Amino acid sequence: MTVDVFSDVVCPFCYIGKRHLETALAELGLGNAEVRYRSFVLDPHLADSDLGRPSTLHLAAKKGLSAADAERMTQAVAYRASQVGIPMDFTKAKVLRTRDAHRLLQWARTQSLEQAAKLKEELMNDYFCGGVNLNEPDALADAAERAGLDRRSALDVLGNPEAFRAEVEADLAYAQRLNVRGVPFFVFNQRVGLSGAQSVETFKSAMKESLQLPTE
Repeated sequence: MTVDVFSDVVCPFCYIGKRHLETALAELGLGNAEVRYRSFVLDPHLADSDLGRPSTLHLAAKKGLSAADAERMTQAVAYRASQVGIPMDFTKAKVLRTRDAHRLLQWARTQSLEQAAKLKEELMNDYFCGGVNLNEPDALADAAERAGLDRRSALDVLGNPEAFRAEVEADLAYAQRLNVRGVPFFVFNQRVGLSGAQSVETFKSAMKESLQLPTE
């Protein structure tokens, strides 16, 4: 089983979807699946003036919502995340660019898919639960070290803007070819696509379909 996961580290539904994917794989006994986390930039046109802005206020401005409505929306997402063991705190999350995080994840994939998955978890947890500024190289390197990767090598990657940039762009182009308009987006065995943080049962059905197994 191969699973290509298009996601961004600042996408809350990507984090929830990651949990549902992991649960579905475990319930189907597919713990040895090859899960490849691919780059997707949720907001590629961020202005410098947006950086560091509270994420809830940024959401309100983007969606044309009041601050109160945006707060209610994020609270609903945080509640949904809590149901799968993720203590999201949107009051800590600030707007940031994610291309450096994606470059680091691309490097992690060259080390091992397992370490790349661990790094993805660390980065999402840092952002959504700790309010960590993932535009800081030291913060990214800290996450890499917790994922079992070499911190010095991580800093070397981050210090070279061209390192793994082509790999990020290749994933973005691949997503475009697949007509991926939003994330998370999952592709099972390169033949069955699934969009959004769907239920565990929906994930299992898609996996069975990709394996040509009977579904209930």
